[in-house]
Amino acid sequence: MAERQTPAIVLTVREYGEADLMVNFLTPGYGSLTGIAKHARKSRRRFAHCLEPLSRVVFFLSPRSGRDLEFLQKGELVRSFPALRRDLKRLGAAAILAEVAGLMAGPPEAYQEIFAALEEALGLLDQGSPPDSLLPAFLLHLLGLGGYRPRLHQCGVCGQEPAPPLNFSLPRGGMFCGACRNDAPGPLLPLSPGAWKLLRLAQDLPRDKLSRLRFPPPQRDQSLTIFKAFLRYHLGKDLKSWSFWEKVTRANG
Repeated sequence: MAERQTPAIVLTVREYGEADLMVNFLTPGYGSLTGIAKHARKSRRRFAHCLEPLSRVVFFLSPRSGRDLEFLQKGELVRSFPALRRDLKRLGAAAILAEVAGLMAGPPEAYQEIFAALEEALGLLDQGSPPDSLLPAFLLHLLGLGGYRPRLHQCGVCGQEPAPPLNFSLPRGGMFCGACRNDAPGPLLPLSPGAWKLLRLAQDLPRDKLSRLRFPPPQRDQSLTIFKAFLRYHLGKDLKSWSFWEKVTRANG
């Protein structure tokens, strides 16, 4: 089969065999793929500086006959986002967004938008956008693209604008009024009116306006607590990158 060329964002890299690397990467045309970079640990010439996680690259690949893995023939670095890598908090936010983007790349019609959203988020973090605000806003955007859009505008029981005390249902992925709490399927997590308004605004904004939002620490923490639990409930596992984010956030007070 003829060689194919694709834009890609490197998600993870690990050793494979004695000299190869296994690379998981996101593409706008094929979603999340996994490929083998032959002899990449011994000779970096074909993959110079382009196998670092979170790098924007171009891969030249051809499928391995009869297998799910791709064969990476070579790669070219497009952008490494160096400033992002010098700040642990921005790096932690980028790692979560990259992992979620890889997991959300299911519906083929969303591949291109998910790739574009992740590339934009990495660029904004590299330019200095505050990760405390960018992370919850872009997480919400990626969830929507992947088919997990939370229902934030109406109560899941009465259909009206949710009235405090507000609750978020993990199974339903939506809001419930305090008065409707007893009819809401649990587990339920509380959500302050301030955090709810910010998330609702983030959901209504186009992607190119998300970087304007600012989440104060209490609203950031509450929003991320809900996203973490929501992803765990629906995916059946915790994100590997989340522990790094939490460790860095604690270290930064």
